[in-house]
Amino acid sequence: DEAQDLSPMQLAMISRRSLNGSMTVVGDIAQSTGAWAHADWDEILSLLPDRRPARREQLTVGYRIPGPNMALAARVLARSAPDLLPPRSVRQDGREPIFHRVDDPLRFGPTVVESVRDEVDAVESGNVAVICPGSRVEECSAALTAAGIDHGVAIEQGLNHQVTVVPVGIVKGLELDATVVVDPAGILAEEAQGMRALYVALTRATKLLTVVHPGELPDVLADEPADGQQVIAFSG
Repeated sequence: DEAQDLSPMQLAMISRRSLNGSMTVVGDIAQSTGAWAHADWDEILSLLPDRRPARREQLTVGYRIPGPNMALAARVLARSAPDLLPPRSVRQDGREPIFHRVDDPLRFGPTVVESVRDEVDAVESGNVAVICPGSRVEECSAALTAAGIDHGVAIEQGLNHQVTVVPVGIVKGLELDATVVVDPAGILAEEAQGMRALYVALTRATKLLTVVHPGELPDVLADEPADGQQVIAFSG
């Protein structure tokens, strides 16, 4: 699993464990963000045994992500991996993603706090992650602390709290009830595979998704909101 991020040496190690060259390799090119990120499956297959022809299957149905969240993530997928089709979500119900635009820097922390509180209230005992660029981790954590919200920071404490601040670089593979994705433009700018990292961030929530963005949204997310999608602006 997660073959999209394996290095040539790791792929060679896997190959040596297959006596007849047969193996099942699973991954998502759209989430290939590691140091050995691969551009496509041809690149990965070239590093695996070729004694048998490869048979490829693309998964086209998603069971985890609600349809409204997947529709938003699909905009990013079209840029990050244009050869891939977005999965069709079985769960077509659910709340549309909420966007909080922040034009006043002094409102950034309070907006993150308000978003977290709203999601905690909505999911009750479920877990909530604040997914942000690495440069925003301390700022988000400080805002939650100042507001009296008990939380953890994933790079220090794992996911042992109901609310956790998670830098986008380590959020892959996690499933959360609700997420607050903070500063998508910062994610695009800071991550080596920015578009794919943003796709990962937008596809972690199994229920609710909120996006907090300073200023304008990145153009990949700036299309007209879908019916029911909520856009809220905070200024001075």
